[in-house]
Amino acid sequence: MSNRYVTATITRQTKAVSEKGFGLPLVLATSKNLGYKVYTDIDQVTTDFATTTEEYKLLSRMFGQNPRPAEIAVYGVQYDNATDDPTKLTSALNTLVTMGKNDFYYLLSVEQGDEEITALAEWISTQDKIYAASTSSETLYATLSGLFDNVFLLVHDQPRQYPAEGLVAQLAPLPIGSYTWTFKTIQGVSPAAYDDTKINDIHDHNACTYIRESGVDITSHGVATSGEYMDIVQSTHFLKARLAEAVFQLLAKNPKIPYTDAGIAMVVAEVDKVLKQAFRQGIIADENGEPLYSITVPKRADIPTNTKAQRILPDIEWTATIAGSIEKVDIRGTLMI
Repeated sequence: MSNRYVTATITRQTKAVSEKGFGLPLVLATSKNLGYKVYTDIDQVTTDFATTTEEYKLLSRMFGQNPRPAEIAVYGVQYDNATDDPTKLTSALNTLVTMGKNDFYYLLSVEQGDEEITALAEWISTQDKIYAASTSSETLYATLSGLFDNVFLLVHDQPRQYPAEGLVAQLAPLPIGSYTWTFKTIQGVSPAAYDDTKINDIHDHNACTYIRESGVDITSHGVATSGEYMDIVQSTHFLKARLAEAVFQLLAKNPKIPYTDAGIAMVVAEVDKVLKQAFRQGIIADENGEPLYSITVPKRADIPTNTKAQRILPDIEWTATIAGSIEKVDIRGTLMI
């Protein structure tokens, strides 16, 4: 309220910028055409898929994990792997993205053929998303080895138990940076019937399997087919998305960010907030409790005049030490009399 002596103006800076989600899995169904749907429990699935379908079995495995996602999205395109070309699957995904349904992070499918998995792997390689697949193929994991940062392949002699999909269901609700993809027990999945030679070959070609080790059933190797660890790939996706969102929100919610050292400091503060969040989630390492990252930024006076005229702030750079994870331990000891 204002009067003749005082005018009060309140400016709202509460408009939210959409944040990329990292917890929603999408199952690409192929037994029928089905619009984009989101399920919150397995009972809802029977509305669209009989209990005998592979879609139901896959979703049952996912909803049977603890923890599990609060929501699982499904999109259906009728597909026959005997007659259809796998591009039908990738075209369906392109259509889905065009429809604006691009908020999923994990891609899964009931299709387990080599050609289908390869096509979906190639599609996901253009996205900041993760594709996880179960396969019994004796050759596919060697074929894909070294190729894709964001493809996770779990080799199992009973792939219709959907081990990779069950693993994704467990991991999806967790903060990125707080877990690895190794040593996880998947509810309802039995260990693969592979000997050590086979397991080592799978690992040598950047794939995972499901084994019993010291009486515990676990995922054996948490790497992408490129050989990079999955948690590092995800950390890259997380930082890329959150940095872009944070700086854009700063620009969008303020009337103006001045091209001064103070204005540059406002941008740097947003970068710093994201890196601190990454530290809290376990992405960035620490030393004596202090996060191991640094940010360098130019002074206004050092930025070329033409760059300032174009209103571009260049050369904000940061470096961070990744926290990583311990997955093998070498213990040496000596017994003495």
